[in-house]
Amino acid sequence: MSTQHLCPVPPSPRTLGPPRRATGWIAADSRYRLEVNGQRVQWGPAPADPRWPEADPLDLTPHLREGENILGATVLYYGHGDGTWPLGKPGFLFWLDVVHADGRRETIASDRSWTTHLCRAWRPGQYKRWYLRALQEEFDAEWYPYGWSQPGFVPNADWLPAMDLGGSPDQPAINTRFHEYQWDIGSGPPEAELRTRSIPLLRETLVPVVRLSESLWLEWRRPPTEYFECRTPNAFRVIREPCATEVQRPAPDGSGAWQVKLDAGRGPVLTFELEEQVVGWPYFTIDAPAGTVVELLVHEAHLPGGPALLNTHFDSWTRFTCREGLNRFETFDFESLRWLQLHLHGATGLVTISQVGVRRRQFPWPQAPEVEISEPKLQRLIGAAVNTLHNCAQETLVDGMARERQQYSGDGSHQTHAIYLAFGETRLPARFLTTFSQGLTKEGYFLDCWPAYDRLARLIERQLDLSGWGPILDHGVGFNFDCWHHYLYTGDLEAVREPFPRLLRFVGYLNGLTGRDGLLPVEDLGVPSVWIDHSAYRRQRHKQCAFNLYVAAMLEHAFAPSPARSTTPATPPPPSPSAAACAPPP
Repeated sequence: MSTQHLCPVPPSPRTLGPPRRATGWIAADSRYRLEVNGQRVQWGPAPADPRWPEADPLDLTPHLREGENILGATVLYYGHGDGTWPLGKPGFLFWLDVVHADGRRETIASDRSWTTHLCRAWRPGQYKRWYLRALQEEFDAEWYPYGWSQPGFVPNADWLPAMDLGGSPDQPAINTRFHEYQWDIGSGPPEAELRTRSIPLLRETLVPVVRLSESLWLEWRRPPTEYFECRTPNAFRVIREPCATEVQRPAPDGSGAWQVKLDAGRGPVLTFELEEQVVGWPYFTIDAPAGTVVELLVHEAHLPGGPALLNTHFDSWTRFTCREGLNRFETFDFESLRWLQLHLHGATGLVTISQVGVRRRQFPWPQAPEVEISEPKLQRLIGAAVNTLHNCAQETLVDGMARERQQYSGDGSHQTHAIYLAFGETRLPARFLTTFSQGLTKEGYFLDCWPAYDRLARLIERQLDLSGWGPILDHGVGFNFDCWHHYLYTGDLEAVREPFPRLLRFVGYLNGLTGRDGLLPVEDLGVPSVWIDHSAYRRQRHKQCAFNLYVAAMLEHAFAPSPARSTTPATPPPPSPSAAACAPPP
C-alpha cells in the first residue's frame, strides 16, 4: 500500500521571509519519502525491529521559502514482511517546530488536518518475486498526481482527511489501536517505544552511468509481461544487433542521450555500466509515447555478450509505464548494482533515453580511509574492499545488499573491525549491537539475522520440514564476541547495556541443551541449527567438537570478563559446557 500525505505550511501573517528554523522528526512503518515543495528531502527510516523503530530527525529550514510551503510524504507499508522489516502495522508520524520570520512559533504534527491519497500509480497488494525483496514495484505514470507536493496543487475528491490510528506519539505504529487486517494484529507489545535515530542520516549523491555497454533486441514469442511474471521458457529469441543510437555523448553529469525506435514485435534492451558497484535508487529520463513500458533490471556482475536480461539473480525488476512525453523515473526503494538495464515494449515510435544513473546512498564516515599501494592490482583490491564497506555497512551490517540486506553476526559483523580501525566509526557498530540483540526469541536463542522476515519464515519452514536449517546458534555465540570487541575498541559500556541481559538468557539456553556427556549437541535441536559451514565436515555431527570449543571460548574470553556483568542485575550464568570432554568424532 502506498499513500501520500499532504500538509500546507502557511506563511507568517505579519512579516515576510522564510522561517528562521524548522526542525522536528518523522517516522513511518514501513518506509517514507519526504518532499518539500516538490523536491525530495530524505528517505527512511532505518531498518529496525517494529517494536523499537527509530524516528529520523528533520531540518527543513533550508528547504522552506517565503510564502506557502507544501510538505508531502509518500509512505509504503510492506505488509507481509521484508528482508529488513519483519512485520508491523501501517502508520505515519510527523512533528515539526517552526519559528517564523517574525519569531512566531508554530507546531505542525500529523493529524486529521493532513490530506491523504491512496496512490493507484502503484498497484496495491502486488506480489513480490522473492520473499526477501523489499518491493516488487510497478509504477504507472498515467495514475500519478504530478505536482501534488507543490504549492498550487488542488486535491480532488480522492484526497481524504488522514485517518487517526489511535495511539501515543512516543510509541511506534505497531502499538496503535488500529486493527491490522492482514496479520490480524490488535494491540502492540507493552515494552515497545519510539526511539531517536542513533546514527546520522545517510548521504545521497547522484552517480551517472559511464557508458552504454551493450544494446540488443529481443524477439518475443510470448508476451513480455508473462515472461517477467513467470519466466516462461523460450519466451524470446535474442538478436544481437544494436538497438540504440547515441545522440549525445555522456557528460560527467550523466546527460548523455540515446534514441530507440520501438518495434511492435520485438523489445530493445539497453545495458548501462557504472564505474563501480553502488547502493542507491536507479533513475532515468525517457521521452516516449503513452503506454511505453520499461522494465528496469539491475545486477552486481555482468559480462557483455552474456545473458541478454539481468534477471539471473532473484527475478528482481521494476516496471514503469510512461505517460505521453517526458518522464523521469526513479525507484522507490534502493538497489545494489553496477549494471543497469532497460527493456522497452508496449508501444511504437521513437523514444529518447537520457540522464541514466543512481542516487547513491552512503554512511557519512567521520574519516575517509586512504590506502596507497604501489602495486596497481593490490591498490584495486583495497579500493574494492573499501567500496564493499560503503555498500554493505549503511544502517545495518549486511553480507550482500543485493541479496538479503539483513544484518548478521556470523557474516556481517566481521566488518566492524574495519569500521572501527579504518573509518573511525563507533555509532554504527553500537546500533548493530542493539538491533541484533532484539532478535532474541522467547526460548532464549538469537535469530541469526534481525530484523529479518527471513528468520520468521524459517520458523515456519522448520515446522513443516521444508528446510534443513534454522536460526544459527553459532551466530549467537559470535554475537557475544561482537559485544566484547566493541567494548575493547571503544570502552563504551552503554552500548552493551541493552544486549547484555539477552546474552545472559542465551547462555542459559545453551546450558539447557547440554547433554549427559557435558557437551552441546549439534543435531536434533528443534528449530535452531549449528551452521559452522565448511567442507571439512562431511556430516552434521562432525561439527560438535568445534561448536563446543567455540562456546567454551565465548564463556571464557567474551562473556565472563564483560564489565556489564557487574552493572546489570541478573542471575549468575549456569556452568559452561565442558570443552575438556570434547573429542574428535569417529
